[in-house]
Amino acid sequence: MLSLSSTYSPFLFALALVLSAAISYYFYRNSLLLKTKKYFLICLRAAGVFLLLSLFIEPVIRLLVKKNTEKFNVVLIDDSRSNSLNSKLGEVKRIMAENNLNSSDYKIFTFSNTLGGFSSIDSLASDGFETNLSNSFRSLRTYYPDEKFNSITVISDGIFNSGSNPLYEARAIQAPIITVGIGDTIQRRDVVVSSVLFNNKSFTNITTKIKAQINVYELSSGTVNVKLFKEGGAIFSKDIAINPSLNNYETEFDVTETSPGKVKYRIEAEKKEGEVTFKNNNYDFYIEYIDNKVNILFISGGPSADNAFITGILKKINNYNVILKTLKNSNEFYERLPDLRILPELSVVFLHNFPIVQYSANILQEITTGIRQHNIPIIFFSGRNTDYQKLQQFDDLIPFNVSRTNSAEVLFSLQAVSTSENTLSENQEFNSVSQIFKNVSGITPKAGAVTLMTDKSTGEPILITRNSGKNKSTAFLGFGLWRWRLNPTFDAEKTLQKFLIETINLTLQKEKKSKFKVYPEKDIFDHKESVKIISEVYDENFVPTKNAKVTGRILGADGQKIHELSFNAEDNVYITYINQLPLSEYQIEAEAELNGSYYGKDNSKFLVDSTNAEFSMTKSDFNGLRELSNNTSGIFIDGENSEIMALKISEIKNQNIQAETALIKNYNLWENKFVLILIIVLFTSEWILKKRNNIP
Repeated sequence: MLSLSSTYSPFLFALALVLSAAISYYFYRNSLLLKTKKYFLICLRAAGVFLLLSLFIEPVIRLLVKKNTEKFNVVLIDDSRSNSLNSKLGEVKRIMAENNLNSSDYKIFTFSNTLGGFSSIDSLASDGFETNLSNSFRSLRTYYPDEKFNSITVISDGIFNSGSNPLYEARAIQAPIITVGIGDTIQRRDVVVSSVLFNNKSFTNITTKIKAQINVYELSSGTVNVKLFKEGGAIFSKDIAINPSLNNYETEFDVTETSPGKVKYRIEAEKKEGEVTFKNNNYDFYIEYIDNKVNILFISGGPSADNAFITGILKKINNYNVILKTLKNSNEFYERLPDLRILPELSVVFLHNFPIVQYSANILQEITTGIRQHNIPIIFFSGRNTDYQKLQQFDDLIPFNVSRTNSAEVLFSLQAVSTSENTLSENQEFNSVSQIFKNVSGITPKAGAVTLMTDKSTGEPILITRNSGKNKSTAFLGFGLWRWRLNPTFDAEKTLQKFLIETINLTLQKEKKSKFKVYPEKDIFDHKESVKIISEVYDENFVPTKNAKVTGRILGADGQKIHELSFNAEDNVYITYINQLPLSEYQIEAEAELNGSYYGKDNSKFLVDSTNAEFSMTKSDFNGLRELSNNTSGIFIDGENSEIMALKISEIKNQNIQAETALIKNYNLWENKFVLILIIVLFTSEWILKKRNNIP
């Protein structure tokens, strides 16, 4: 709705219009032109004169825009799987019928993981696999960016298990929120596998711990049997004795896998008669096992007691494949020069008392180049003859700087730094081993480095580790480890073995770098959601590349092809999506081409199931609903008293009756170039026509 306004009476504008017409008629009254031309010239001059008079009468025009801002009410109905318990769905239908929520006064939506449409009460299915109210509020603002809400009513059991705190998004909507709590807040009998703690990646041949958190409600005595399944077959079973005063229990399983790959496990708790549901009695998960064979290139500056002690221990560790290179003279090793073709397969490069002054071959430069190119972790153990000037070739690969490299050789005692993350500090024997030597001082850890051991008397760092993001490294700046054998109170070989294993483990990359890999966004998808698959491609320098072509396929449990995959580059990865898949386990096979040639292949697997996150809590929780209402000027209503909901919505609407919002825009005619151009055009047109018709 538009209207014009002025500070002067409309009579003045009418008078200006009459004067303009009279002046123009008087000027052309005696002209001998045809009537049409005469009247056209009169109109041109009248319009020009009127505009000039208007500028003097009122230089500013006010345009009044009136907008109707009628608000509407929104109702959000929780349609997640938790509402299938305890007759919650029936309660929702009763509330809607009692408050006539099918009327045109409301915009009704369902919500679970996303905001959904609503057609009728009978369309409610309670089959959403998670409850994300914050995402639903965000979607409302997206659907109606310029609209105002009179009120928003949320009908839910209050169990929000996905997304951020909905209160943040609710405040951005700026509307009162009425919350209606449905369901029973009294806990019924139930046995729940609430969570499982595990490392999703582990090494082969190493014991992996799996901890299951079990909640038991309204079971006063007896036991609950908990089983661990591997690929569908039970491998362990334990009984939990029930204490009537306890609800939370934990049981632990130890597993060891000898072959690399992805293994599916399930924790399953015994079903008890009278449980509210059996859908939360199990928990599926995957662990990916990585080949634990550690390939170590051990380069020593020459034969020594420490060299023999350390290599003897390393050779005894079953999963270590040690390639020894011991310097013989300035450019020759006893075992020949290292074959640099093995560098991509290395887990770690171990430098012991190397480089030394006598060494002069350029193989050192080739080794450092290979370490950088393949991001190989590096371990440095100092020695009596270490040349720290030559070590500068490794400057960005080692975790420390030394300001005084020619210090006197002194004995010192080791002191482990006690932190929760330092496993060495848990072994007290490291604090009581025999003294060893050092011949450097002024040791400064680099940025991001962590000190794990120090000189007990001076506090100077001795064992330092660092993860720069591109490379991991550890340095031990003492030597004379053979002296540990002088202390008869403990087993020196066992202590050194612990020390070497801990040092190597904290330096290793958990997963060897691969130039191509493919994996699902998560291991377990619900059958109602899309499956997202990601692949990564790295060039020869392990830099992500977007120039690859990635294709693949999805195989069913029987090995038959289900889908062809074509990946699209997004940011630094390649992504593809698959629509909802039936319940089953699936394999991913993928290949990459780079510059038109085959580059690599990889595989993975995932599970599509009816996920049970919605059943981890089986009683309603109204605390979040109350918080929403209290912080948005709304009201919380218990479902048992839901008949007052429509009344409360009506009260809010009456309180927020909005008048038309006026928007006034001012236009200054003197500053408006289009008005001035129009005046010039009118008078110019009149002048041209007068000259053509010989009118003075």
